[in-house]
Amino acid sequence: MTKITQKPDGTVSFELVITKEVVATEYQKILAKVAQKAQIKGFRPGKAPLKLVEAQSDTAQLYSQVLDQVLSPAYSEVIHEHKLIPLIDPRVTPKSMEVGKDWTMAVEVAISPTFELGAYEKTISSALKKHDKEHKHEPLKDQKPEEAEQAAKDHKLNVIFDALLAGIKFEVAPLLIEEEAKSALTRLSNQLSSLKLSVADYAKSIKKSTDDLIAEYKKSAESNLKLEFILQKLIGEKKPEVTQAEIDELKPQKGQEQYAKYVLQKRKVLDFLSQL
Repeated sequence: MTKITQKPDGTVSFELVITKEVVATEYQKILAKVAQKAQIKGFRPGKAPLKLVEAQSDTAQLYSQVLDQVLSPAYSEVIHEHKLIPLIDPRVTPKSMEVGKDWTMAVEVAISPTFELGAYEKTISSALKKHDKEHKHEPLKDQKPEEAEQAAKDHKLNVIFDALLAGIKFEVAPLLIEEEAKSALTRLSNQLSSLKLSVADYAKSIKKSTDDLIAEYKKSAESNLKLEFILQKLIGEKKPEVTQAEIDELKPQKGQEQYAKYVLQKRKVLDFLSQL
């Protein structure tokens, strides 16, 4: 069994070993496929000796194809072996890839962090009482009643979110935060491209450096991830019931029924928290 190191923040790391026998077998398979299409003078396609095909091929490219074929199954075997549920693609760093020897890779991946909810009900109740005492949410001038009501609900949720983040202490895998921030920055970049602006231009326009902007996105990504993990844990604890009729009302696309159920469960958990 492959030994793994797992941190409370959800970081999982291990050394992945792919035996030289597996590498050699896959190399021969790939070489045989190349030989079927190889155009070598004096031989009909697919009839040239493998040694000759190999001599006229880019060996580095062949081994790159070998890696593509052997890495995923070896990684999946470890994941299933330890019953892990990765949240992102792994970060793989080759350590040794000598021909004729076992290949070793350093692998790092992120799963859900481990943490306790603690006395969250008391924390939220206190936060809401304190906020109601110190602040009164007044509707904006000319704001419609339904808009004012929604604004008040949103404001209340923000108080709840802040209380959850302040009261439930845990860390999230840095690798996961980086990926989340990168996705958000990519979306920003795509939006800016239509305005013919770069992320650096945008950062400058709001009087910030690109590094400052990236740091803000990482901080936001960390908070969003923490809230998502907390809500997932609350769903697991409260197990809010969702009917098929409620799911059908959302009109989810085929294959999205489970996600629709999760959205409804999250809504019910937020409704519960709002009543504390």
